[in-house]
Amino acid sequence: MITIKDVQNYSQQLSVLYVEDNDKVREETAEIFKLLFAKVETASNGQEGIEKYNYEPYDIVITDINMPRLNGIEMIFQIREINPEQKIIAISAHDEPETLISMMRKGVSTFLLKPISHDEMLKIIYPVCRDASAQNVNAELFEKLNEERKKYKKIVSKLMSHLQTVEIKNGQIEKLYAQNHQEERSELLEEYFAKDNDDECEKVIFLHDDCEEMTDILGEIPDKLSLYIDEKDIRHIHKTRDDVAKLSNILYRYTPFLDPLAKSLEELSSVVAQEEEFLVKFDAKPEQILSLFDAVCIDLSLYVKRFAIESMAMKNIHHIHQPTTLSIHQIIGLIRPDLADEGGDMDFF
Repeated sequence: MITIKDVQNYSQQLSVLYVEDNDKVREETAEIFKLLFAKVETASNGQEGIEKYNYEPYDIVITDINMPRLNGIEMIFQIREINPEQKIIAISAHDEPETLISMMRKGVSTFLLKPISHDEMLKIIYPVCRDASAQNVNAELFEKLNEERKKYKKIVSKLMSHLQTVEIKNGQIEKLYAQNHQEERSELLEEYFAKDNDDECEKVIFLHDDCEEMTDILGEIPDKLSLYIDEKDIRHIHKTRDDVAKLSNILYRYTPFLDPLAKSLEELSSVVAQEEEFLVKFDAKPEQILSLFDAVCIDLSLYVKRFAIESMAMKNIHHIHQPTTLSIHQIIGLIRPDLADEGGDMDFF
């Protein structure tokens, strides 16, 4: 025999809309339902029932058939048009086969015959509650899976962006060395971050606090630009502008040999500050511009990590910041082609 506890195992998280035109029966039965369900709403006829159903969803609808204004069968038909999966229990004083068949065709999950006994009600409600609970669990799992899918889709998109960044960097470096270092092209990877042992030249090493601040900033810039792509919140652009300016100011504190890189970042901050022009180009080519910003941030992150622990002779430091400066001017060139022309003949050491 099905007990109240058996039903409560599934019903305590469910909501019910109970439609009955007899006031006394509706009030008494609703009190019983309140022992079983988390939420019980009542309606006195089919018209009121459909109005409440349109206002909010219910896990189960329990309705009488013979009612004024709009009878139960017509109400069920309208509910089925809204939600074909709705769990519905019909209550009828008639046991003629034609009536029961009509109710089943209208989409009734099951039905109760008046007068309703306590045991019969539990027996009928139990499987409906079990199925409705399972339906809710499946819906929650689907929502969680969908959220995970969105999260991993963003991760894949970011990885693809980083891959594109690497390809862009490789092309930039090859082009740069093809123009200026024909004799050293075969030694590109060894030279790019090669250790310099010239003790007679001025050297540089970044302060610990500056390294921490620059590392944080370089991690935030691509994230803020990605958030702008998703949310279109101008505050992310303002933060990017300020972060680029901070990087420039930090680099200006050090040797004049870093001024070309600091100046390029300063120019980039000014271009981002020109919101209307920047947003037009960024909205038109978000992935391309984001990839170039990624390239700059990746280069500068490696740059900061190296000079947090070792120094390098100034006469060779341009081997590191020259490709980064080129990337920065590519971004500026996409946003402001007129400025790119001015910076086309960059003077490197």
